[in-house]
Amino acid sequence: MATFRDVYSDYYDNGLRYELINEIAPKVWKVSRKSDRMDYLAQDVTDALFTGADSKPPQLTPYGQLFAPDGENLLEQVKKVLNHPNLVSLVDCFALQFSDSGKLGRDRWFTVWDYCDAGNLGNLLVPSQEGALLSEDDDGDIAMEDTPDGPLSEDVGGERRRKFLPESLCWHVLTAVLNALVWLHDGVRDVGLGEDTSWRKLDQDVDWQPMLHRNINPRNIFIGYPRRKEWYGPVKLGNYGRLHVSGHCQTRGDQHAPVGSKAIAPPPDQDFARLEELVAFDTNYGSVYPYQRNQPYTMVSEYRALGEIIQAMMVEPTGSKHIKRIQSRATSENLKGLDYTGRLKNFLVKMMEFDPWAAAAAAKQPTPAYVTSALYREALEGVRWFMRSDSNAEVDAFVTPYMAEVDDYVDRKVFHDEQLLNSFKNVKEILEQFTEKK
Repeated sequence: MATFRDVYSDYYDNGLRYELINEIAPKVWKVSRKSDRMDYLAQDVTDALFTGADSKPPQLTPYGQLFAPDGENLLEQVKKVLNHPNLVSLVDCFALQFSDSGKLGRDRWFTVWDYCDAGNLGNLLVPSQEGALLSEDDDGDIAMEDTPDGPLSEDVGGERRRKFLPESLCWHVLTAVLNALVWLHDGVRDVGLGEDTSWRKLDQDVDWQPMLHRNINPRNIFIGYPRRKEWYGPVKLGNYGRLHVSGHCQTRGDQHAPVGSKAIAPPPDQDFARLEELVAFDTNYGSVYPYQRNQPYTMVSEYRALGEIIQAMMVEPTGSKHIKRIQSRATSENLKGLDYTGRLKNFLVKMMEFDPWAAAAAAKQPTPAYVTSALYREALEGVRWFMRSDSNAEVDAFVTPYMAEVDDYVDRKVFHDEQLLNSFKNVKEILEQFTEKK
């Protein structure tokens, strides 16, 4: 006879795996996993799942009906979807009892997320405190006057060229966020080189329904500190409050095409729109840029949002509205006079103009598939080219995570060999002393 097990018991058991360190924001705790001392963030979601959380049994909210253990318990499915090296992943869920002195304990429910301890990319996109003089331009906007101590590179062809963040960091963020979008858009975990040196999709989910993040901005790109000698730590895309699943589920009698449709969503400031309205607006607006009111959100929108961020990493900020200034100017104008490789600049121009769906529709060809994967492969080729660049001091000094891992392996190997050698010497000395006594 099967033993009855409370649906909540696993969540209480999970709580024993973690140690709460401190509350870093209201209802957000830094926690440490006891097994390996890895740090994570635990978010208190009790009020989102239950009403009257102190009552027995607690009453489920609409979210609770979907995610709580005695509802549909979809948290396990969400953990499988939001699980990628370049996403702020949902790691676990647990419950604990909190009690005030002399009072009955209260159940609190937590979701556990990756902890990016270096903050977000927005922290880097701020004006420097020295090296630039700020003045008002003709439009009343803040303009930067280059000075000898400013963020300038060496003279190139008699013209001083500007540079903000290192190009290696730009490539690092670009490929990391693109890899996250490959998973969200295409259901492909990564792309790698095969034995025949051709690019291949790795760990693909063939039943994937495209998802649009709809909130790609510097504050939602999170960064971790390096763990070894590498220059840069992990980069992860997070904050899924506007994420939209754009797949089309077939129901009996449904006449819509089940596959091959274009991923489409309402604008980020809208929660819902009818599919017929989105299609009509998309037909009217296409991929026009800058964005228009009621213009639907598509994968092209994601590419452009990322392209704007990389441009913002290359242009010295001059105020708090840095991204808006990037958006207000043409890509070619933003990139003019910057001391970055043509490979990176040309890739960004392509990202801002890229719309294979419009080209396919104009040529009456099938809807393109795995477009983000192809774009990511091209970015990886750009990184390989950059790493092979000659006479580039940045590349010469740059340490990638793989290089740091190899260095660590070599250091461990040398340490291990030295221990063996020392042990051998000790044994030899003992044997010599024993022989002399004889």
